[in-house]
Amino acid sequence: MDRNKSVESYLYSLDRERIVRLVMKMGLMVDSALEDAIRAFTESDGALAEKVVSGDDEVDAVEEEVDLECLRSIAMRQPVREELRFVFAVLKTITDLERIGDESVNIARWAVSLKKYPRTPVNPTLLRMQDVARGMLRDALEVFSTSNGDMSAEICRRDDQLDRMYSIVFEEFIDQMASPGSGDANTIRAVAGQMWMARHLERIGDHVTNIAERVYFMDKGKTLAKE
Repeated sequence: MDRNKSVESYLYSLDRERIVRLVMKMGLMVDSALEDAIRAFTESDGALAEKVVSGDDEVDAVEEEVDLECLRSIAMRQPVREELRFVFAVLKTITDLERIGDESVNIARWAVSLKKYPRTPVNPTLLRMQDVARGMLRDALEVFSTSNGDMSAEICRRDDQLDRMYSIVFEEFIDQMASPGSGDANTIRAVAGQMWMARHLERIGDHVTNIAERVYFMDKGKTLAKE
């Protein structure tokens, strides 16, 4: 009996390694898509934006692959509580990664649609939001790959910073569009595009926070307490 448990444990560890590699593959694809989407938006690069949009199917394909690996592991092994926590955390994590990919596509689509309008300087606070959102995503992938739940709280705190910046950007854009002599309708549309980008970045922060919280639960077996 003990030998059978040892074999199951070894086989499950192989499953886990394979699943982690796939999730990291998906995460790096999403991170690359976000980087390209941001650059396409800020540099008005339509070709790069189209690349992000067309690459979303590849992200979805990896998500399906992870789904199948998790289901296969549950079906073939006899997972105990800790192993089940890992599988369920993975299934939720890839859902958030897929949605981050969708938000990146949304940013890229704005880059395409705004090419026909006058270019306006990118709001400085929006530029800082980009840096915070990308840093959060990369750090969340790192804590997932190492199962380091201790770093999760710090990532979640940065989401509060991102939310504050979003509020600042929103108010600045409203004031800009409402001020006399703010420009013609096309200029206002270009500014509205930046407002939408800020919203997409804020949503990305929410999804990254979900990932960080699930890593904490996977590692500690309890919910991360809100500060």
